[in-house]
Amino acid sequence: MSVIVPVFNTGEFLSKCLQSIINQTIWSVMELVIINDGSSDHSSEIIKEFVKQEPERIISIHYAENQGVGNSRNVGIAQSRGDYIGFVDSDDWIANNMFELLYTKALDGHDMVICDYFSRYEDEDLTIPEKGYAQDIFTQKQAILYAQVVPWNKLYKKELLQKIEYLNIWYEDVASTPILISLANMPAYLNIPLYYYKRSRPGSIANSSGPKVLDILRAWDRLIEHAQLNNSFKEEILFFVTKCINFYIDFKPEYAEHFWEYARKHRELLSVGEYNRQAVETNEIRDLFGLFNQSTPIYATNQNETKNDTKNETRNIPKYAAKYATQKKRTLSIIQVISPICSPVSAVDTAGTEKMVYEITQELVKRGHKVVLYAPKGSKVSAKVVPFPKYFEDRHLPAFIRKTRPSKVDLIHDHTFSSIVRLRKMGIPVLPTHHLPTNIEFHDSVYVSHAARKNAGVKGLVVHNGINPDEYEYSEGKDDYLLFIGRILPDKGVIHAIEVAERNHQKLIIAGPIKDEEYFRNILQPRIDNNENIHYIGAVASKQKQELLKRARCVLFPSIWKEPFGLVLIEAMISGTPVLALNNGAALEVLEGFPQLVCNSIDELAHKALHEPFPPPHVLREYVLTKFTTATMVDQYITLYEQKINEFMKRRVKLKRLRGRKFKLLRGRKLKRLRGRKKLKLLRRRTNLKLLRRRKNIKLQRRTNLKGRKKYFIKKKIKAKRSVTKRIKARSNR
Repeated sequence: MSVIVPVFNTGEFLSKCLQSIINQTIWSVMELVIINDGSSDHSSEIIKEFVKQEPERIISIHYAENQGVGNSRNVGIAQSRGDYIGFVDSDDWIANNMFELLYTKALDGHDMVICDYFSRYEDEDLTIPEKGYAQDIFTQKQAILYAQVVPWNKLYKKELLQKIEYLNIWYEDVASTPILISLANMPAYLNIPLYYYKRSRPGSIANSSGPKVLDILRAWDRLIEHAQLNNSFKEEILFFVTKCINFYIDFKPEYAEHFWEYARKHRELLSVGEYNRQAVETNEIRDLFGLFNQSTPIYATNQNETKNDTKNETRNIPKYAAKYATQKKRTLSIIQVISPICSPVSAVDTAGTEKMVYEITQELVKRGHKVVLYAPKGSKVSAKVVPFPKYFEDRHLPAFIRKTRPSKVDLIHDHTFSSIVRLRKMGIPVLPTHHLPTNIEFHDSVYVSHAARKNAGVKGLVVHNGINPDEYEYSEGKDDYLLFIGRILPDKGVIHAIEVAERNHQKLIIAGPIKDEEYFRNILQPRIDNNENIHYIGAVASKQKQELLKRARCVLFPSIWKEPFGLVLIEAMISGTPVLALNNGAALEVLEGFPQLVCNSIDELAHKALHEPFPPPHVLREYVLTKFTTATMVDQYITLYEQKINEFMKRRVKLKRLRGRKFKLLRGRKLKRLRGRKKLKLLRRRTNLKLLRRRKNIKLQRRTNLKGRKKYFIKKKIKAKRSVTKRIKARSNR
């Protein structure tokens, strides 16, 4: 394997970078190619020192003047002798096992392997995990759309890199990475952060400006040219260019006019495709070409033609960006509902469902959304709480919410075990999350793991549980004891944890509330009493739980039922403590980054508890920070909320249109187009309308008839009176 490091005036960081490569666990099968691209600082001296240490494994190439990073990469590829090639920027560094993990994965037949990375902000002393690939399911097409274009978090087969050359321009990675992914055989993704990227260095291209920024136009030209020749991934590459244009309009606003002009020039190519439509609907990108909104700024040929796009508050914003600068994130009004049989929702340690509802509610309020929580009495959160009355059951919830809910609510998030709120018509959208296995499923069901969804045997959505890292203490110092923490039930496998401790003669601490008294008294207690190394300490409060988790040598999770998630797994790792779990439920999914910690038998569990070299504590913590935080979980839920609300509003508009036609008779040809219930409803409406009209006509006829009869009788009376008066007069005359 060859690692290529282009160097230009990064002497301050170079030693750390090169040392991290030499410290690789498979350095014995690696070489280092350093391209000193005209550095004027002390980088040359540092390179010479490292060459002296490893003269056979380090190749150094020096240029008197700067030739550009694209040229450095091409020269490095030509000089390298490895079958696989990786890139490391000279101001970054890597984890000691990065290339071992990537190489092991590549041996399965992958031309390219992508991993996650950490962004390092030196000014603020922050290290933030970032995704090398943003979606849940990795495919080659999705990789072109959502993988990072940077070359350094990837391992390439040399034959793949030899198919193209890096352009000697700024943003050479933008011009090359999507093409390499499209040409790769079986690209793969390793969901582990292994690369440390220094984000805030002043001299980097990302933080620089100048006319060379327009090199990005050459990069896009190359991608468009490749897309027209490569029909397999044409739509994906063209949409990638569209996304880039959107990004660079904000990233380099001083050159935004050039980017808008480039988009106009290639409108016919970049405006087609399903990706464009979906991305505009989900607000992932702007509607660049006015396909969905004719008032989009680019649709005007002259900036002065746009209406009211600059006001006093946006006077310093360019006209083409004024519309988007004034847009604000939508504040949602959400109801969170939990089952009445649950414990009160609060910061105090609770079971998994109550914990997740608490975390979601707190994070939503923190982000400025309006939240109302329907929960048992005693719940304490930042949102408004509506407590349940006494003797309350799930079946009472829908009616209770209808009576007590606020006037304006966007969505109800149903966490009840029976999904009773989702089952009833509430007049507003309802999103159900299944925290436990259930027989009630919906097309929009949300599961806490892929394993839980698979066990249900239906299609649905997946949002992993998350925890707040600030609530957990971290420690690299460990004491010599094993820990089981959880409810005391047969399904939780407490007996297997005791077996492991007995076999290995290790100390075991068991903590958790007893939920099956008979099981504890007859089966567990005799074995605990007969072994001085095993201690049951009962249910533990938050402070005691923190201390146990962070100081344990290892947490045992020998659950024998199909756990939908297993919150203890991530609670232990965020504290820096490894976990050994039986391969049941979601254990393999949650521990995807550490498959060596998943066991297929009690024998394997016992062996690893004694002999397994566990991952370092900081690696375990960083893994959880990358995948299982409250922020990540709530980001996904907000996306689902907005999708659900938008779908509901579209249906509502359609219904209004149908109701508007209520008093208009449909012609037969229109009726034929309709099917099922809609057709029946319209037929009933039509017959009802006919009946109404008939009744009205009959009433009108009766009224008119009545009037006629009255007139007739009145006339008769008048005639009768006249005849009487005539008779009286005649008699008097006689």
